[in-house]
Amino acid sequence: MKGKTLILLSLLMVVGMLFAGCATAAAPAAEEAPAAEEEAAAEEAPAADASTEEAAPAEEAASADGIVKAAQDWRIAFIPQLIGIPYFDAMKAGGEQAAADYGVTYMDVGSPEASAAEQVRLMENLIQQQVDAISISVLDSVSLNPVMQRAEEAGIVVYTSDSDSPDSVRRVYVAQAMDQDLGYTLIDTLVENIGGSGQIGIVSGESTATNLNTWIDYMKERVESTYPDVEIVDTRYTTGGSSEDALRQAEELMTRFPDIKGLVAVASTTVPGVAQAVENAGKVGVVDVIGYGSPNTVRPYIQSGVMKSSILWDPTALGYLNVWAGIQLLEGKDFQEVNNVPGIGEVKYFADSGTLLLGPPLVITAENVDSFNF
Repeated sequence: MKGKTLILLSLLMVVGMLFAGCATAAAPAAEEAPAAEEEAAAEEAPAADASTEEAAPAEEAASADGIVKAAQDWRIAFIPQLIGIPYFDAMKAGGEQAAADYGVTYMDVGSPEASAAEQVRLMENLIQQQVDAISISVLDSVSLNPVMQRAEEAGIVVYTSDSDSPDSVRRVYVAQAMDQDLGYTLIDTLVENIGGSGQIGIVSGESTATNLNTWIDYMKERVESTYPDVEIVDTRYTTGGSSEDALRQAEELMTRFPDIKGLVAVASTTVPGVAQAVENAGKVGVVDVIGYGSPNTVRPYIQSGVMKSSILWDPTALGYLNVWAGIQLLEGKDFQEVNNVPGIGEVKYFADSGTLLLGPPLVITAENVDSFNF
């Protein structure tokens, strides 16, 4: 009886173990159900994620008024002709705004004096720093073309803005206005101011400044082709575009040519000197002064009657366009015949000359001088 009892107990234990095994095996099946649901959900998820990824760029562009961030934090440097004057301060402000909008680093690297030798030195330093792009307002193409070549050979994108060197390796010229338009508009405005005839003189900046000399050439061309009763009696140059030197040159022109009716201050730094010379000579209303001066520079002289007009453009917009152009070059994007630049509008590109044009010249007068702050 005892043996039968032991056999019965053994059979019960075996049966119990079999039931326990079944229960243990069934548990994972219950745990696998959520996993299967997650797997099924995961198979549907990619379609939703893909639509989100496709929508993201459109949302970014819409939220930033068409501005799409640069591919990376490019380092873009600009070398102005000099620093510390309203014109290049405005270009710097525009460049800094563009850098903030597009997520790049902007470096404004200049000298307080207009010197081609200083521009060469500054560019050499930027090559050593291995920046991504360098834009320069060229003072002397003969001096700068070789170092621009070295920068390109070092893998740096090189282009020009404000003043060009068309025979250099530069990729594009970011122009404030067409040189011919700047020269012609100034002469047309001055001739109207002096009554259609008379002697005029020119006081420029450095004799090697590419942009200034080009504008002067177009002024002379316009006078020769259109205004037979106007005579350009002399063209004077100043050291570093000095206002003091401009004052002296203007005084000498008025002494040598007592019947002179107009003076052109080509560089913005020469405007105050030329205007002051006319005031000192007591010839306000007799000798008209015109030049390429910013509104803040010319405002007191327009208010005093020394100047009726100044010819310029918006340097803040030029600085912004300068950085935008650098980003396009760095990212291998082609310029279109007409480019829609956020914050600026339509900007034309002339492939034959490699020129990106901000727009037509701005004529500053008493009617609009207070509308600007640069």
